[in-house]
Amino acid sequence: MQTVKAVRSDFFPGEGCPIALRTIQGDAPVQHEGDLTDIRHTHDFAELIIITRGGGMHWIDGTSYEVAAGDVFLIQDNTEHYFQERHDLEMYNIMFDDQYLADHLRSLRSLSGFNAFFLFEPVFRRRHAFMSRLHLAPELMNSLRKVLIGVLAEVRSALPGSDLMLLSKVLEIFVLIAREYSRSSNSKAQTLYRLGEVISRMEKDYSENWTVARLAKIAVMAPSTFLGVFKEAIGTSPIEYLLNLRMSKAAEQLLKSRKSISEIALDCGFNDSNYFSRQFRNHYNCSPREYRKRF
Repeated sequence: MQTVKAVRSDFFPGEGCPIALRTIQGDAPVQHEGDLTDIRHTHDFAELIIITRGGGMHWIDGTSYEVAAGDVFLIQDNTEHYFQERHDLEMYNIMFDDQYLADHLRSLRSLSGFNAFFLFEPVFRRRHAFMSRLHLAPELMNSLRKVLIGVLAEVRSALPGSDLMLLSKVLEIFVLIAREYSRSSNSKAQTLYRLGEVISRMEKDYSENWTVARLAKIAVMAPSTFLGVFKEAIGTSPIEYLLNLRMSKAAEQLLKSRKSISEIALDCGFNDSNYFSRQFRNHYNCSPREYRKRF
């Protein structure tokens, strides 16, 4: 079977926040423009799948998983997937640019459940045989379904501000998912939650003197295991992640405060302002002072 590539321009508006909502009602083929439910495909954006009724067999990167009402899971960009089977399936797909959210809504990373579900679970689903996915109880799913129906009606109305309504409701859904994932009693989900807590702690306390040993202790892993798992999921080492975080916080302070460069360096975890300036130049190709003047 040939893999089809879906691109964000087919789903997101030319301007505004890159978020879109689609729904599948039953097993009839091609239910909306760009519907690739039954076709093996990949895309350059993330897709949150919420199954509200029925079920089926979902193929993800070479492995088939049975899914049913109550299941909620994320498909990251450049992931091949499609439904091999559908059985009275009703689902809602929230498509979004995860990089946009990471750049503009960094506070989401302060939620351990968000990090576990959106960052770690998709990477380790094959290792965990998809047992780490989130499954919502019927009562909660019914409440979520009502929200989704309302949001879909708002999107279809195309009234002024409907894109902002979509963004606000999607964020509400993200927070709900993060909270529910943190409450999961699933042992595999709890392992990922502890990894999510590592990022949450770094995001909140980025000026602390974090070491791999301290972070691995939060994750309840041996340091060598933790290093490999973190890099596999995030793409960088924990210390590189921390450095990038500190640089972004420093850049934000340079633009939004009148603090001296030495004060900002100390606020962001650098005891040596000269070392801070060298690292800043490596990241932004200019000194902190030049950055402040330029922007």
